[in-house]
Amino acid sequence: MKFFYVLFSVVLFSCVNKTVEKKQTEDPIIIVSHQIENNITNDSLYVERAKINIDRNRLVEALKDLEQALLLDSTDGHTHYLFADVLLEMARRGEGNSESAILSAKHFQKAILYESDSAMSYKKGAEILLAFQKFEDAIELLKISLSINNTNHHSYILLGYCYKELNDIELAISSFQKSISLESNNEEAYMQIGNLYYFLKDSNAIQYYNSVISLNPNNRIAYYNIALSYDENQYYSKAQDAYHKILDFKIEDIHYTNACYNLGIMFQEALEDPKNAIDYYLEAIRINEKHFLSFYQMAFCYQKLGDVRSAEKYYRKSLDISSGFEKAQQQLDQLLLDNIKYK
Repeated sequence: MKFFYVLFSVVLFSCVNKTVEKKQTEDPIIIVSHQIENNITNDSLYVERAKINIDRNRLVEALKDLEQALLLDSTDGHTHYLFADVLLEMARRGEGNSESAILSAKHFQKAILYESDSAMSYKKGAEILLAFQKFEDAIELLKISLSINNTNHHSYILLGYCYKELNDIELAISSFQKSISLESNNEEAYMQIGNLYYFLKDSNAIQYYNSVISLNPNNRIAYYNIALSYDENQYYSKAQDAYHKILDFKIEDIHYTNACYNLGIMFQEALEDPKNAIDYYLEAIRINEKHFLSFYQMAFCYQKLGDVRSAEKYYRKSLDISSGFEKAQQQLDQLLLDNIKYK
């Protein structure tokens, strides 16, 4: 029986090894690598292996193969396109530098020279330049891309971002609006126009944020931004509704905390209701116990309500968290000076 067991184990182990070996030889990377060993001057094989590595998210290995393919055939537009596209993806991930941005843009241009899909190549070249904050150069490529194909709504979005970064608000809004005219369900473009109008302190921001919410009722950022707009335009009831919509999602993150804090400020300053303001500050602190501004504003509310002891307590709490907070220190000093008998 022992002999049979050992023999069976050996046979089984042998079968497993053969299965593993078979799986390894079936791996496309291994197959193509063997083919390259037998034909090292075949550029298409390097491209094939690069595509496999791209699919497997191994971009550095893919880039090396594409570079080798271009050494073998520098006139293949598709290879130039792939090479530039890999660099673009690496840029999106925060890898590379400004030199790689310029290099990728050049390869997109070579793809245009040797290949037919020039509009997309110009657009992707612009994305590279945009990622590395070369906005004016990106605009030039986008204009060329749109002269070839003016129906790509995303090209206008990219153009809008470029103009936004260059503080040309009018052209930025115009670009985003053009994108909407091509794709009406364009949540991103509506949001960006809303942000630009908000930056200009223009109440038109509200209608664009409403458009975002209509397209995506779960967009918490849109609710937060429209709440800010309502607040600044003194539509306090609507601002409260929008802030409470954020709270209703029950996602206790920075947007939730900020909504609570802003509601506190609204009740404290605009509505002159310090008691309700305190409740919102307490909720903000429940989520973020280091939210020193909520402690400061809560102290201010207690001071207004005549509760000196609580006011002192929360001014000190604010300073414990942020020792360099001068306004809190000044308020505390004045509070104690005005209430010597209390001490």
